[in-house]
This record gives sequence, structure tokens and C-alpha cells, in this order.
Amino acid sequence: MKVFRNIEKNKNIAIALGYFDGVHIGHRKIIKNLIRLSKENNLKSAVVTFEKNPANYFNQNLIPDIQTYKDKEIILDALGVDYVYELDFEEYKNISAFDYLKNILIENFDPKFIVVGYNHTFGKDKTGTVQFLKDMEINYNYKAIIVPEEKYKDEIEVSSTSIRQLIQEGELEKVKPLLGRYFSLRNLVIKGDKLARVLGYPTANTLWPNTLVKLPYGVYFGFAQVDSKVIPALISWGNKPTLSDGKNEMLEAHIYNFSENIYGKIIKIIFVQKLRDQENFGNIRVLKTRLQKDYKHFEAWARVMSYS
Repeated sequence: MKVFRNIEKNKNIAIALGYFDGVHIGHRKIIKNLIRLSKENNLKSAVVTFEKNPANYFNQNLIPDIQTYKDKEIILDALGVDYVYELDFEEYKNISAFDYLKNILIENFDPKFIVVGYNHTFGKDKTGTVQFLKDMEINYNYKAIIVPEEKYKDEIEVSSTSIRQLIQEGELEKVKPLLGRYFSLRNLVIKGDKLARVLGYPTANTLWPNTLVKLPYGVYFGFAQVDSKVIPALISWGNKPTLSDGKNEMLEAHIYNFSENIYGKIIKIIFVQKLRDQENFGNIRVLKTRLQKDYKHFEAWARVMSYS
């Protein structure tokens, strides 16, 4: 898959429009339609999206993303998309829907198909509706494909907004079927205070990306992906109230039966289920006792997951 940061002319193509935050199962339905139409008509497929959420240009309270733009690229690549145009919304936010369609999409792509979700809008003041796309088909010789709303088990709304709220509430078991995968994030492994090592449970430490939606503080079962290895991990996310006066947020993963030096590598943390909330134990001795209890639960879980 080739990624462009600016518009470049690219004909003989089908395109999908959207921000695709999380690339959840509703988004995947759009992408699968794009890929199917492209293959059936001997076309290349392209997703035209933005690096930052367009909604954040019009809201006082910033909306956190479900994944980084890099994760979005990885998922779209895995789905089989040929090209991704990841644009700077600042350059396009004042363009009318008609001019965006005519001067950006048609002029540069001459698309044979434009695939969007049922509630997609574009252009200044969101006047580019799905009906507008249908109305303009005959003028510009494309077919607008409107993908209907996706509902999990025919009743639960699937949207980035609902998934984001579930993540903030720590409802991981409800997130997975809507997202189509476990919630995860990736970032650089950094050096910590090494107290986890002293306590007997060395961890790979990273920061939670500040643009991403956050889980509640707590201890979680999950996995760590290092290079191509996916290994069970006991994950602690919080501000370490027992050890650091609650001022320093850190994401720490104790990786099962793993001792490699991975400082400076990118690690992917995958959250599966919550074990408990974050607690202030008052002193290291009590904390260590609780960690031993946590680890027994985790070890049993990890053994099952390692052989499942």
C-alpha cells in the first residue's frame, strides 16, 4: 500500500471517503465494498482521509482518536487497500462540497466509484451529503455507493463515538465485537524508574499517546507485540500513586517469560480484560504482596492463552 500526504493525480480508481477512526466493523464494510468493486472492475482502490479528525476543527473539546494514524495505515493495508491519501484538513476545510467534489476528487482521480457510509458529509458546512453525491453522479460519470448503517447483532449501534465511550468506561468485552479486534496502542519503549524490576516483575514502559482515548487506570491482562512476537502481558496503566505521588502516568507491560532488551523499539500493547482498578497501597511492601497475587492470576491466564 502506498501512502500519500498530498493529492496526486491517480486515474482508473475507486475511492472511499471518511476519517475511519478505529476502522471498526462498520468502516470495514465500507472498505470491503471498495475492494470488491475495484477488483470486479479492474481498478485500483484508494481511501481519501485526513491525518487529524476534522471534527476537532469545530469542537472546543478535542475528540480523542481510537488509534494513531500509523495504526490506521497498518489496518487499511491489511484489508487490501492500494492507496491512502492522508491529507491535512486545514487545507480543505473552507472548500465547498461542490468545489471539493469537482476540483479535488474528480479533477485528480476521475473515480469510477465513490464509496461512503450512510451518514458521511464533506465540504464547508457539511453540505456534501450522500444525496448530493448521488445527485452529481450523472454530471461526473461515477457511481456513488452508499453503505448502510452497521449494527452489531442487528441492534447495537456501531460508531466511533460509541466505541470511544466504551473504551473510556473500560468496557473491553463490549469494545472488541464492535471494533473487530482488541483495543490496542503502540509507542516507543522508554526507560522507567526500574522499581518494577526491584519488585520482581520487570516491565516494558511506554507513554500513552496524548491523542488517543484512554482506558480507566487499572491492571489488565493482554498481549505485547514486539517485532513479530505476540506474548501475554500483565499491563499496568496509571499514575503510580504508591510510588510516585500520582503525578506521572505510565503504561507498563510485564511480558510473560521475556527478558530481551527492547529499549527504543516500538511495542504494541493489546488489552484483553481488566483485572482490577488502580489502588494506592501506601507502601512498597503491601504493593509487592498485591503484585504477587496479581501475577498468580495472570500466570494462569497466560498459560491458557499461550497454548490456545
